[in-house]
Amino acid sequence: MKKKNLIVFDIDGTLTDSVKVHQKAFTEMLIELGVIEINSEYKSFKHHTDSYIAKEIFEADRNEKFSTKKIIEFENGLYQKIKSQKLLEIKGAKKLIEYLHTNSDFGVCYATGSLRRPAIHKLECIGVKYDEKLLVASDNIYEREEIVKRAIANAQSFYNIDRFERTISLGDGLWDLKTAKHLNIEFIGIGDKNREVLINNGAEIVFDNLLDINMFSII
Repeated sequence: MKKKNLIVFDIDGTLTDSVKVHQKAFTEMLIELGVIEINSEYKSFKHHTDSYIAKEIFEADRNEKFSTKKIIEFENGLYQKIKSQKLLEIKGAKKLIEYLHTNSDFGVCYATGSLRRPAIHKLECIGVKYDEKLLVASDNIYEREEIVKRAIANAQSFYNIDRFERTISLGDGLWDLKTAKHLNIEFIGIGDKNREVLINNGAEIVFDNLLDINMFSII
């Protein structure tokens, strides 16, 4: 089926109930790399991505460069910690993606602030099938906007389309909303945790989970 529109999915908190597990593993890995002083207010950082936050915290505390070797070590350790945890889907995630694949004119792609190996594991945990080109993580990109832009560009290539008629970002965090605004694309908020802050910052639609999306009137 030809896809003339696109859904850009965040992963943590949007498709998988993995935010707490990820943050715990993230902090543990920083400690294992020898970091002593950790600013755990991750929302306070300029860019809400694993690559950026880990680099900033590591370099500030250790006074040494967060080298490519360290990034790989950090990512592999993060993956191993998260891999040992049972991750559940946000209600309706797999069903919605399957519907989009087979019964709609919306293509899908995934744009996440997570590093790639943990992100792959999260999608595998909930049984989501995808082409690897449609998943863009933060390994080599610090900025959320660049991650989303890369995911959209990859989707255009994958679906062989110059420009999507509609592009909708689905996310659970304020950073997802801000990114969508900056890129001038539609936004749908997911989850009750950040509902108030999303609405207060201009989100017009926020659902408790992915079961609540009316596929026919909204997408």
